[in-house]
Amino acid sequence: MIADHMRRLFSYNNWAWQHVYKSIEQLSSVDYHASRPIFHHSIHSLLVHSFAAEQIWYVRCQGESPTILPDPAEFPDFAAVNQTWSSVRHSWANYLQWLSDDDCKRMIEYRNTAGAPSALHLSDILQHVMNHATEHRSQLTPVLVELGVPTRPLDYAYYRAGRT
Repeated sequence: MIADHMRRLFSYNNWAWQHVYKSIEQLSSVDYHASRPIFHHSIHSLLVHSFAAEQIWYVRCQGESPTILPDPAEFPDFAAVNQTWSSVRHSWANYLQWLSDDDCKRMIEYRNTAGAPSALHLSDILQHVMNHATEHRSQLTPVLVELGVPTRPLDYAYYRAGRT
């Protein structure tokens, strides 16, 4: 049951990001890269951070502990970010396809980027990845409204009701 729930949440996450991407694709490069009073200081940097978080948690679930996150300067534009993020989404989808409830109870040991050891249940990691994504989409949506490219409603209930 928990594995199915996590698959639904990840599917929702992809659905919600796809709707955010539609708004971001309408932005000029200037608006996309502009310094703003938001976490990570620009839409570009916030998106790089968001995909990097999904990437690092995926890699941790594979038994590795990266010490470096991607630098926003490595990605010239949203297309480059989206291309890399697409690969991360695909990796998660493959991983979750075989996820069982017993897997969700497994402890994942890892080191954070500073090298400190830690461990969490896989289900807690998966929930964190979803909450983290929701947090950053919530930070982006008012900025997108202000820039004249609002997203559609991103509520989980809309997703489950099949409203596209």
